[in-house]
Amino acid sequence: MALVETVLLVIVVTGLALLLFWLYITSIERVFEQLGFSRGEAGTILMLTLLLGFLTIPIFPYKGWWVGISVGGALIPLIVCVYLVVSRRVQAAEGLIGVIIVTYITYFMTRAVQGTGIVADFPWAFAPAVAAGFYSLSTFWMDIKKAAPLAYVSGVVGTLVGADIFHLGDILAFPAPVGGANLLSIGGAQVFDLVYLSGIAAVGVDAFVFWLRRHERKHGFERVVSEFEKEAQDQPYAKEPAQAPAPKVKPVPSLIPDRRTRVP
Repeated sequence: MALVETVLLVIVVTGLALLLFWLYITSIERVFEQLGFSRGEAGTILMLTLLLGFLTIPIFPYKGWWVGISVGGALIPLIVCVYLVVSRRVQAAEGLIGVIIVTYITYFMTRAVQGTGIVADFPWAFAPAVAAGFYSLSTFWMDIKKAAPLAYVSGVVGTLVGADIFHLGDILAFPAPVGGANLLSIGGAQVFDLVYLSGIAAVGVDAFVFWLRRHERKHGFERVVSEFEKEAQDQPYAKEPAQAPAPKVKPVPSLIPDRRTRVP
């Protein structure tokens, strides 16, 4: 009996984990569509991210370490950011300001831990995404098509610089493991890395705020006005007074003779 319960528990936990992963992957595809990509382009980017997520390209060695960059966790998001800037969906000056803001926040809420890498405590791990989202909203409050790309670029590049690049010296200061894994992969957690998550979550912040605004316009002020008008119609002063029927006017005989009539 205990074996059956254990198997059922494993099946339920696995099913929930797969469901959450599917929802996360679906949300990633929706984020790329918010950036202006078509459904096919968003699906292609997501597929390449998942297929090449475990591939890391070595960049340079340093005192027994090898520093590399993850294709799925960092390189593909960077390529997307470059495309957004080159295609003028994000202006370079606005993107630079966002990157500086997110870099500053990310640097002070992350730290290097020996044997683990760059870590951030919960809930401060969401600070870069929230900062990127609200910065883009303050810049483009009325247009999510412009706010979302700015949030993505600010979140991805700012987190990459503030966490991985600025703390790289702290990681390299630790002794490299002898006979063990000595590869430092930037964005090594793939779609669950802080760099990748910051860009996705920043666009999610924008989408949520714009959804709240649409909901408020639809059910907030307009609803109050509608209820006010409905109540006002029931008031005596709001009813139109009944109009009396127009009086009948008798025709007045004309004193001018008709020219068509022959006068004797």
